[in-house]
Amino acid sequence: MKKMELFALEIDESLFYNETIYYMKMPESWRNFFNRERTDRFKLAYKVEPLGKKLRSMFPEIISVHSDNKVLLHDCPWLISTKPIPELHIRQLTLGWLAHLKGYSIPELPQDIIDSDPAWVSCTFGDIHEIVDSYQWVPGMAAIKFCQDPKFLDLGKDLREELKFYHVIFNGKHECISNPLQKSNRHDPFSYVIRLELKTRGGDTGRTILTVSMGTRRYLSKEQIKDGICFMRFGHSCSVLVAVKNPYVTDMDKSFSQLKFERCTRSKSSFTAWESALDGLYWDVLNGESFESDSLLVNPSVYSDENGEVTAYVVNNNLFNGNSVKAGIGLSEKSGLFHLFKNFLVDFGAKELQLIPDITRREMNDSRFPMVASNVERLTIEIYSSVQMFEKVTEVLTTAQKSIDIDPVVILDKRSDFLFRLNCDKEVIVELVHCNPEGIVAELEIDNYKDKSLAQSKRINQISKQLSNAERRDNPVVALVEIDEKVKWREGTDPKKAIREGMKKTGRLTQFIYPLTDDETGDVSRIINATLDLFNDYGLLSDNVNKINIPGTLLSITVLKADNKYLPVMSRLIGTNLSIKMLGLDSWMSLQDAALKMDEAKFLDNPRKENRSSEVFDAFITKVIENELDQCEGQLIVLVNATLRNNWMRSIGNTKIQWDRTPVINERLTNESRLKFIRINATDDVPQYRIIINDAWNKFNKASGIFKDAIGAYYGVGGRPSAWKGIIIDTTKFSSPSKLLLQQRAVEYIPLGAKDKNEMDDLAILADHLRRLGLTYDKHTILPYTMRVLNSLTKYITGNEDDYDYDAEFDEEVEVESGEGMVEAK
Repeated sequence: MKKMELFALEIDESLFYNETIYYMKMPESWRNFFNRERTDRFKLAYKVEPLGKKLRSMFPEIISVHSDNKVLLHDCPWLISTKPIPELHIRQLTLGWLAHLKGYSIPELPQDIIDSDPAWVSCTFGDIHEIVDSYQWVPGMAAIKFCQDPKFLDLGKDLREELKFYHVIFNGKHECISNPLQKSNRHDPFSYVIRLELKTRGGDTGRTILTVSMGTRRYLSKEQIKDGICFMRFGHSCSVLVAVKNPYVTDMDKSFSQLKFERCTRSKSSFTAWESALDGLYWDVLNGESFESDSLLVNPSVYSDENGEVTAYVVNNNLFNGNSVKAGIGLSEKSGLFHLFKNFLVDFGAKELQLIPDITRREMNDSRFPMVASNVERLTIEIYSSVQMFEKVTEVLTTAQKSIDIDPVVILDKRSDFLFRLNCDKEVIVELVHCNPEGIVAELEIDNYKDKSLAQSKRINQISKQLSNAERRDNPVVALVEIDEKVKWREGTDPKKAIREGMKKTGRLTQFIYPLTDDETGDVSRIINATLDLFNDYGLLSDNVNKINIPGTLLSITVLKADNKYLPVMSRLIGTNLSIKMLGLDSWMSLQDAALKMDEAKFLDNPRKENRSSEVFDAFITKVIENELDQCEGQLIVLVNATLRNNWMRSIGNTKIQWDRTPVINERLTNESRLKFIRINATDDVPQYRIIINDAWNKFNKASGIFKDAIGAYYGVGGRPSAWKGIIIDTTKFSSPSKLLLQQRAVEYIPLGAKDKNEMDDLAILADHLRRLGLTYDKHTILPYTMRVLNSLTKYITGNEDDYDYDAEFDEEVEVESGEGMVEAK
């Protein structure tokens, strides 16, 4: 018997009502500063939120901040802290921020603003709990309590490590981070991380749940600026955890702040700069003098001394080359950290959650072949590459491969020199054509333009013109492009986005593949993955689609994001026929056609009171659902992404859903017995977990299954991908920091509108089986296939690559490129 233990606790905020805390109100002159500065009659020129968020990340003792306009209109608490941080620090940082907003120096601010003296007031949480955001202060208070004393972590094999934890606020979330650990001089340091968040659960909003998520955070130890060269790449900002010695007069305990810095343009005198004015002001106020962020990269290990004047740990993310410590955390470490925290908080008054039993399901095997196509057809694959790559691709695809199915599989069966029959349920003929990549994959000519975007536009037009003059074919054409990885390109010269857009303009889907290496096994794996990704984008399905029992038509709904615009899209699966519908285009179309016609779709603004985006979205999905009900004879099952509950589809919010009712869209659909919904949640709302088999609490496993709790929520844990195999179950990050340690993510399914509990089980099993239809993955994807293909369309809007199934635990600043042969761990 398998059971699931969710890493979460039921908690009541009243546990902390007797705790002494301190609140500070914003002085009237400061409030007037924000209220007076307006862009028009109703809109403030400056938001107070950035100031509050930055103060909170600098001083984790500030466990709650009122960052909305209420604090400007009413004399209510602004900052809530467990300690009275010196008012001088708050005052100087705020004055510096206000001066920065106006482009002033502090003495140039109005005198009443300069003269204001904020003050702390002491009380208990019980005195002010009704006006404080419990989603901020409850996890903050729990973290602070846990970090007060050292803890001993049992790592198995008679290994026990004493850890000191520090409360930090990292990217706005409360965490307990351990003192850095370093196995040897060959390895970079890392910390264990326990992240705490207060949540409600779908269909059970009467209880508040504290989710406890475990992970690691890796730090730099090797120099990144040397001999006048900076090895940090452009992109996004980099975090650093900083503690300045004795920041408070009476408190000797270390307090870490999260600051951020970023690469500068070449015109600057330094390589890096602090991300915001407040990051720089932090040093002036707490350190007494400015501090150059470049110093952290010249010799990071200098600042790792906990007894130094400045202690700083630079988070090692994808902006730097290499890391001797791989992502992830061991199963025993994850469980051990949770039980450390659970035992502490249960003694404080929190409640454990009940174990969740699994349900019986019909297993699906790993066989993906033969592929499933909608029609008999001919497909041309243009390979823009070296001759060596073209020959290697041809060899791999026409040779039996043992790594991609239960039995060895030949993807392409040769019929003539360049014509092949695809390993497919229908007669699909594939033509392989070698194309000269010259000019297409060259770096963008940014040095020729003041406006760098013109270099990209030129390449798009060049590709479009070049391919428009090429031999025309009546059948569909897709492209496989050999190209160097992102780190090989100068900043702003990577042509991938331009290539994808130029190819799209000539009717070609694209996948990228890195050049051949000395690693034969790796080369073969990347070629297989890139090719299967291309077939997947084209709309071919895994053979597992024939093993699913769908009692009717299946719809999936999501909203794609491109910059600050949003596109509602839906997929439809009838038997083995997949089609896509986008807002603004009347007809259903193939996956390939949808990718190529995205520019013709209608994008919306993010829903707000002043626009009609939500109404347009409701009308779009309502019309599609009603039309499908009119045309289909069986059930209509709708999968909807839980992320839509925030702005787009409030009827699937946690407080609105009930398992025996469909979400309220309109009166007809509410009373339609053939209509069923499944809400799919793959966000961090879903707790981490462990699976226990036959009550063997001391044994760890990599099991999978579907687990059902008492309120009607199901948790699906997919099979462990073959690429993750070879790691012993008891491996820990502490003992083996160089090993990649990943665990399957739990995905929540909540069936809505089922007539009984048996039908609920059937819907949950259907959602789980739909996660087995992707061609590239030998096990489950995170999202069901019909939702995942919708997300995969994003790269044809933005040109950017995403890997939807990669989860690097708390190495959250690591960006991983898509599965086009670029990520091995699938």
